[in-house]
Amino acid sequence: MKKTIALVMALVMTAALLVGCGGQGSAGNSKFETADTYKLKMHLSVAATDPVYASAEKFVELVEAKTDGKVTFELYPSSSLGVTSDCLEGLSMRACDVVYDSMSNLSTWNELANIEALPYMYSGVDHFKAVWEGEVGEKIRNDLGAATGLRIMGCGLQGIRVVTSNTPIKSLADVKGLKIRVPTIDVYLKTWEWLGASTTPLAGSEIFTALQQKTVQAQENAYPTNVGLSLQEVCDYVTETNHVYSMTTFIMDSRLFDNMPAEYQTAIEEAAVEAGKLCTQLIVDSAESSKQVFVDSGATIYEVDLQEWQDAMDGFVEQNYPNLLEYYNMILDADPAK
Repeated sequence: MKKTIALVMALVMTAALLVGCGGQGSAGNSKFETADTYKLKMHLSVAATDPVYASAEKFVELVEAKTDGKVTFELYPSSSLGVTSDCLEGLSMRACDVVYDSMSNLSTWNELANIEALPYMYSGVDHFKAVWEGEVGEKIRNDLGAATGLRIMGCGLQGIRVVTSNTPIKSLADVKGLKIRVPTIDVYLKTWEWLGASTTPLAGSEIFTALQQKTVQAQENAYPTNVGLSLQEVCDYVTETNHVYSMTTFIMDSRLFDNMPAEYQTAIEEAAVEAGKLCTQLIVDSAESSKQVFVDSGATIYEVDLQEWQDAMDGFVEQNYPNLLEYYNMILDADPAK
């Protein structure tokens, strides 16, 4: 079914591109014209059981209330509308209207999107909140939005990433040569290659099968996401590397957003901020219960020396992302514990 939906989306995109090439630009823009009512499609890569999905439901509830039901949404969890990269491309054709996912998925659009997934930036959740609920996060969203033609709103914690595997990973030495699935995002590939792993980029929907068939030995995601993917069924080990604090954000094509009535824009922006904060709280609240699912399944949990792992990443940003150093240092300096 997912492949069928993805194929339909691809055909819609191709048709739209052909129309544009035929000189019908003004007709193509009609999909962004101001309207009195909107029914918008929202992509989520997480399952409907994930706390992130619950925050999306809150967002929908808030927007519909603030607009007297004139802006409504259809939610498509578990990438049922297509993989995130396709849905992001689909924003320009309105094959998808809102993507609620990690900002780093925009890394193929602009290098700045990688800033979200650089390893070991945060001292804790309070530091994460200070960044993404404050001026630094606002600047990053605005700068990335301006560079990509997108409206990026609100931010929530999607989770703190750990490694699940079918082979023990007790220390950095065990990462050498490890066959690990990573997202199809540049910064994740480079992070694990820096540590000596053998990376295999795969979409989230392919993780379970890849681990079950031992195509890969490990993958990394936050506990709630891991549970949503039922990875406790195929992974006997969890290594709490806590290397990335993943965030999620609401992404729309700027043309769609900017052509909405002003009161709708305000409603969406306010709801995005509130839903993002709720998402962070829900993720924090669910972390232990999600971890317990792995404990109950019999998985071995390894707590590692995080300072050792952090030290292993020394020089990573400078060598791989020198253009992001200014933003990176802004994030480090926003730590309220300093």
